[in-house]
Amino acid sequence: MFIHLLTTFAMGAIGALIVYVVARTIGTKAPGVAYPVAIAVGMLSYSIYDEYSWLDRAASAMPTRFTLVRTYATSMPYQPWTYLIPRTYKFDALDLRSPRSNPAAPKMLLVQLLRVTRNTSSTTINAIVDCAKNRFTEVNAKTKFAETGLPINATWDRLCEHKALSDAVCGETKTRAKVE
Repeated sequence: MFIHLLTTFAMGAIGALIVYVVARTIGTKAPGVAYPVAIAVGMLSYSIYDEYSWLDRAASAMPTRFTLVRTYATSMPYQPWTYLIPRTYKFDALDLRSPRSNPAAPKMLLVQLLRVTRNTSSTTINAIVDCAKNRFTEVNAKTKFAETGLPINATWDRLCEHKALSDAVCGETKTRAKVE
């Protein structure tokens, strides 16, 4: 966060420096409003760049055993351009080594997702993916399980709305069954 603030100020200073150099080069004095406008444009430009490039930078820094399966985008009133192009503020990455099957339901897999949120700590989310019924649920403290190990009171979401998760988990079910 401190680096972001420092870089934002540096971009503002570079904007002012560009106005100064252009004014000196053409041999005139820059209008009084030119410096604050250049500073604001430099700072705002960097801030927008940093917000929109965060997903690519964060995802590329992940170990290869993780694959991006879901992004969360938002729009903010104090960032009106996000209504045109929403910015991604968090994503879920599947740990490809995590899928575990239950002998009672071999098409139902327990997986771990790493939820990475901008400017906060990452959290590990346990989820159950039911490839046979094309659905998934996040496991939390309120989830209860039967003696067979299957969830009883889970709130299921349709897996077809999360194609990347479906492809990463259910697309590998046949291959994983042969390996195990």
